[in-house]
Amino acid sequence: MIRLDRKHLALVCAIAREGTMTAAANALAVSQPALSKQLTQLEEMLGTPLFERTGKSTSTGQTTMRLTRPGRAFEQRARSLLEEFQAFETTLNTRVGGASGRLRIATDVIHNDAALARAMRAFASDHPGIELDAGPEIAPLDALTAEKVDVAIVGEAPTLSGVAYTQLEPDELVAVMRADHGLAAKAHVAPDDLEGQEVIYHLELERSILHRRYLKPAGIRIAGFHRIESPAGILAAVADSDAVSVLPRRVAAASPQAASLALRPIGEDGYWFHWHAARRRTDSRAEIASLIARLAASGAAG
Repeated sequence: MIRLDRKHLALVCAIAREGTMTAAANALAVSQPALSKQLTQLEEMLGTPLFERTGKSTSTGQTTMRLTRPGRAFEQRARSLLEEFQAFETTLNTRVGGASGRLRIATDVIHNDAALARAMRAFASDHPGIELDAGPEIAPLDALTAEKVDVAIVGEAPTLSGVAYTQLEPDELVAVMRADHGLAAKAHVAPDDLEGQEVIYHLELERSILHRRYLKPAGIRIAGFHRIESPAGILAAVADSDAVSVLPRRVAAASPQAASLALRPIGEDGYWFHWHAARRRTDSRAEIASLIARLAASGAAG
């Protein structure tokens, strides 16, 4: 009979996250031999290897660990269970201790607020003494590191010292144009198709994913650029012009103008990404972990 406990879930997640046994052992505050023994026992219990050793890192000289296919499935479920367990612990502690205060959430300007609203309702029911304050920010990670907010919801997860990320719901960036636009006849929009097009975006062009990953590398010149911070404003402008924009599919599909718009994948395979909840590593408040766990659960549900 297989009997798993919390340490089994934690060790697999730590090894997958850190990439080496040494780093994972340090993160878990155990010795490397003890961690190796625990992993071996777990793999023997399950009857399958969870990791494969892929050689030594050129920078650290340590053997790198990569999840096997069964290991990926185990790690994904383990991560979810740990988040749920932590949220449950927080709920119990809150009800006993009556935590109070205020948490500030910064979202990317183009984030779909539906999942956030579900998470906030779920959080509020178990944390009645904590006020939630959420709003869009042009640079949510800057607000987080400056300690202006407690959690940031972002579409990219760049490596930043002192910032930890939790993966949320998947989404897709799509090209958005009027349904009778010339590009709407295409199955997908390639970077070259934007040559000579008028573009509307929510950031300055040089800061955008569109510019960094598509326009600049290919040397594509657009006919004109307009910045509108609000997704609703972007969609209204696109619906009333020949301009093209790039927005998450969920945002564009839920807009009042959706029936008059065409949404096309960027590239043949589309441009898929995950939203992430970011927090400061030094912020160990249980309420933060509880909120992020609910954000993850709400995104999966929606």
